[in-house]
Amino acid sequence: MVRHFELYNSNNDQWVLTDQAFRCFLNSPQGLGLSRSVTAIRYGNKQILDAIEEDFPAPSGEILFYDGLNEDRYIKYDQFVRFISHEPLKLAYTVPGVNTFTLDCVVTQLEKTETGTNGILTCPITFQGLSLWKGTEQTVTGTTNTYELNNLGDFPCGFEITIEGNLTNPYVLLSQDEELYGEAKFDDTTAFNSLYLNSNDGEQNVILQQGGSVLPNPLSYQDLSISNGSIYVTFVKLAKGISELEIGMESGSITSVEIKYQPIFRSV
Repeated sequence: MVRHFELYNSNNDQWVLTDQAFRCFLNSPQGLGLSRSVTAIRYGNKQILDAIEEDFPAPSGEILFYDGLNEDRYIKYDQFVRFISHEPLKLAYTVPGVNTFTLDCVVTQLEKTETGTNGILTCPITFQGLSLWKGTEQTVTGTTNTYELNNLGDFPCGFEITIEGNLTNPYVLLSQDEELYGEAKFDDTTAFNSLYLNSNDGEQNVILQQGGSVLPNPLSYQDLSISNGSIYVTFVKLAKGISELEIGMESGSITSVEIKYQPIFRSV
């Protein structure tokens, strides 16, 4: 079983980092495991755990350039430098038969060395994660009002949902073991034709349409009266494990639903 690494830049160009002919190979990868910052308070001869925070991954390794003549290796290196200049990057790590994980990142260090006696240009590289590792994106579609979603990750995760139809005062409910833990609700005297909600960290967004036109200031349509201090409101996240997502409304009908989410992992 051979692990695979691929890199994507902000132009969505791809650079394969596991070329088995060693034309470009990420060797001796490190930083794929668990890293956490722990805060504890000393109490006599014992420490009491205060907080645990997941560190953002910082994978590293050596990129081996080997492509024919000596000068070709340096040309390959220069091409790679141009490639990673289009940031942010996305590092994809695939374990065959297990999963593909992705990491939003930037390169913090890339050293340029000399070609060794083995004919390989070895360049140490270090990435800095801008996120935790994310699993394969899950997509669920349908026309009904209830969906079972399974978050296999280590943390609650955001999601995207698009609902099309004739939607008067629509709402989205999230529950686990029949206990409500999240709700998003939007009110207006006129029905919406489309509702888009994105609750991913750093991407939070709401788009509402009426009569084919996008409404300005969509957050003004939030119904915040549902807040009771014990549930997530509007930008709700999927809890770990199996959740039930329910779509409801005062009146109207649903023509299509699309839900997308990526589980988040502390280690790969």
